Amino acid sequence: MKHIGWCLDRIQDVMGSIPKEVISEGDKEKANRILDEVQKYADTLVQIIRNHDFRNRLHQLENTQIEGIKLQAREVEELFKDLEHMLYWLDLYIKELREMILNRPEQWYRKRDLLVHTIDEKFGGERGELRKVFQITLHTQEELQRIVTSEEHLAELLK
Repeated sequence: MKHIGWCLDRIQDVMGSIPKEVISEGDKEKANRILDEVQKYADTLVQIIRNHDFRNRLHQLENTQIEGIKLQAREVEELFKDLEHMLYWLDLYIKELREMILNRPEQWYRKRDLLVHTIDEKFGGERGELRKVFQITLHTQEELQRIVTSEEHLAELLK
């Protein structure tokens, strides 16, 4: 979960520097570069969440002894569904923003901050940080090396 939290944090950080508008060519290029980076984090999220062992690892949270982390079976399933939904939504969001850059730049300002807000709303805590569950490690170093293909992300995850 720590690694999922890292990806979600990085997406929020990267989106924080997205241009307020995409009228100029420079702003359009910057927005596309940022969306490329967000896509890389989304790809890493997919690799972690859709890994065949992830659901089993998630169920380990039902029996954890860590205060404030223990989840009921229904909460585990709900979290899994929320993460799957986030992946689907993230893909659509990136595609829509790219389409806006090309065809509807005047509507950009309405959508550009939605991703950060959605991550915070769905997975954030009372003070804006990600929930405690995103602070525990479910995957071993060997598992991450097997499932994460981005060398850059893998290096960051293994710090």
